[in-house]
Amino acid sequence: MSQSSKNPAGVPIPNMRRGIRAYFADIASEMRKVVWPTRADTVRLTGLVLTVCGIFVVYLYIFGIIVEFVINFLVSGGKK
Repeated sequence: MSQSSKNPAGVPIPNMRRGIRAYFADIASEMRKVVWPTRADTVRLTGLVLTVCGIFVVYLYIFGIIVEFVINFLVSGGKK
């Protein structure tokens, strides 16, 4: 995106006349710059995400039980 004009706010506006081929060439160029994680990092982070999700599921389950107890207590008028 070598040429770009600026709108009144000073934000650059890309030149759209380069076409679809240039668009995909820019995508390919940017993808070559990406630093991909190693397999070990991917496995470690996937395990972390699954662990956090599991903890969150347990938290929501316990919270649901507590809310159910409170609602049943209030509806029954304090009688069990």
